[in-house]
Amino acid sequence: MNVKEKKVELIELFYDLIYVYAISRLTMLIEEPKSGMIPLFGFFRYLVASFVILQAWLYLTNYVNRYGRWKWYEYALTVVNMTATVYMSNTISEQWNDMSLTFNLSMLVMLICVESMYFIQLRLKEQDIGAAKNMFLILAVDCALYFAAFLASLLNAGYLVLWLDAAAVFVGAFLPFFIRGNFDISIISFPHLTERFELITIITFGEAIVGMTEYFDVHHFSFKPIIVFAVLLGLFGSYVVQIHYLMEHKRTERALRLMFSHYFIVISLNLITVALNLIRIPETDRVFLAFMLSSAIIVFYISITANRKYYRQGVTFTKIDALKMCVPFLIGIPIVFIFRSNEYGVLTGVLLIAVSEFGILVCKHVKQTVNS
Repeated sequence: MNVKEKKVELIELFYDLIYVYAISRLTMLIEEPKSGMIPLFGFFRYLVASFVILQAWLYLTNYVNRYGRWKWYEYALTVVNMTATVYMSNTISEQWNDMSLTFNLSMLVMLICVESMYFIQLRLKEQDIGAAKNMFLILAVDCALYFAAFLASLLNAGYLVLWLDAAAVFVGAFLPFFIRGNFDISIISFPHLTERFELITIITFGEAIVGMTEYFDVHHFSFKPIIVFAVLLGLFGSYVVQIHYLMEHKRTERALRLMFSHYFIVISLNLITVALNLIRIPETDRVFLAFMLSSAIIVFYISITANRKYYRQGVTFTKIDALKMCVPFLIGIPIVFIFRSNEYGVLTGVLLIAVSEFGILVCKHVKQTVNS
């Protein structure tokens, strides 16, 4: 089967920038701990809102990947989608009742735009429409849920709104497994999809760097900003080696694992950014900080490693590889917890993990290159 090649257009990069802005704004919900910790409801709200926004990004990304030809109506609907995203981003607030109305109305507008594109494809019948039929139905259910959440917001039913949003995320994630339909997977461009995920992740790393700028105090030099920057470089290098170099991009796949793993990659990166900033706040509960930072970095590496399914021919992931990748965590995480009250201690533990994992993946890539 021939691999479908598709160029990433500049408007897609613009689109990614807006969505990463929206995701980065969500950190406002968890960057100020209460009594030293992030309240459970606030953390749950952050996770739901993050998945909601990433899923909205994925809906349009999948459409462009499968059917997009950038005709005038696709440009117009994409611009409306991006405008609604900016409105939604600027309503993000610690008070859920204050943001939920515009948040859900914006989501409804964004999904209606994508739904309209699929509807046009169903009418034109210029390409295989099996996937379009599936997505049209899934989006119809999601739109109904967001409309219900919008109505609940009018009644200030905050908890109900949040659960409706969570239900919409689950519908979008799992309904495709029940509404499979028959469609030609050759309409999916795996190289294009991989490049889109790489772009949104790289932009997220850029936002992480921006979030760390307060460490760089030109009047008081210390090694803390250098360590923080090295941690982010280690994470970035690990991602690039695993996703860009070890994976085979020229293939035909539905790429479900690639999609789901990148939800967690982006969210864990944002959580790592928040945790690194919380280190500087004396009021932060240090056990909570150590747990949050350790959990986020574990999720990040599990998520990138999940894509080993897409390794190039001749590249394998063995039990020895798994053991090698566990060792830095077995050393670094205890350091984070033992020295949790010391900023350098926490940063040293995280640095050891990030640099070691990067080194392990680089050695794997070099070995594969030499053998091939």
